[in-house]
Amino acid sequence: MTSLRRVRALLFDLDGTLVDTENQTDEAISSVVARHGVSGFVLPHFETRGRTWVHVAETIRARTGIDLPVATLTAELLQDWNAVTSNAVPIPGAPQALRAAAAAGLKLAVVSSSPRAVIDRFVAQLGVESVVGATARVGGDDVQRGKPDPEGFLLAARLLEVDPAEALVFEDSRAGLLAARAAGMRSMFITCCAGDVAGNAPLATTSFTDYRSLPPALWSKLLAGEADLLGGSFA
Repeated sequence: MTSLRRVRALLFDLDGTLVDTENQTDEAISSVVARHGVSGFVLPHFETRGRTWVHVAETIRARTGIDLPVATLTAELLQDWNAVTSNAVPIPGAPQALRAAAAAGLKLAVVSSSPRAVIDRFVAQLGVESVVGATARVGGDDVQRGKPDPEGFLLAARLLEVDPAEALVFEDSRAGLLAARAAGMRSMFITCCAGDVAGNAPLATTSFTDYRSLPPALWSKLLAGEADLLGGSFA
C-alpha cells in the first residue's frame, strides 16, 4: 500500500486524540479502586489507552482481586470518569482541523473504545456535529471486539463507504495504532498526550504533535493523493 494513495476518509479516535481525557482515566481508576480498599493502584498505559472500560474492569479484577461483577465495576469506572471529564478541553486545533478536513471534501468518523454516548457528548462539546454525522460514530459498545482488533475501524469504513486503504486513522494509543495497521489503514500518531511515544511511533505511518502543527494544505493533498506521509512527522 503506497503512502501516496488517495485518502477519502479520516477516522479519529476520541480520548487523547480529539479531547484531552487520558489523565482523567488514570484518576478514575485510582479513585474507584481505592474505594474498594486498594490504594495507590495504577495500570500501565497499554492496558488503558485505547481500551474499553470492560477491558479495564477485567484487568483491575485480575490484578487486585476486587470481587465485583465486571458490569458493575465497568459502570462505576465510567460514572467516575464521566464526572472528571465534564470540563475536558479539546486537543489544540482539533475542532478547526475537523471542519477544515470536511470542507476539503474528506469524510469523517469517530471510532472510540469509549461508549457511543460518550462520543455523542464530546462531538457536541467540540461543536462538530455537522461534520461527524450520527451514523459516523463507532463506540466500544458498537463492536464485539475492541482495539487492538480492527473491527471498529473496518465498521467505520463500511459506514462511510470507503475502502480501508483509503482511510487514514488518527490515534494516540498503541492499541489504536495496532488496530489501524490490522485494518490495512495508514495512521497518524498524535503525540501531545500520548504515552510511550518512542515505542509507539514506529507503528504509525507518520506522527504529529497536535493539529496546529499540520499544514493547511494537508487535507486537500490527502484527497488528491499528493501527501507522502510515510516516515514523516509534523512538529
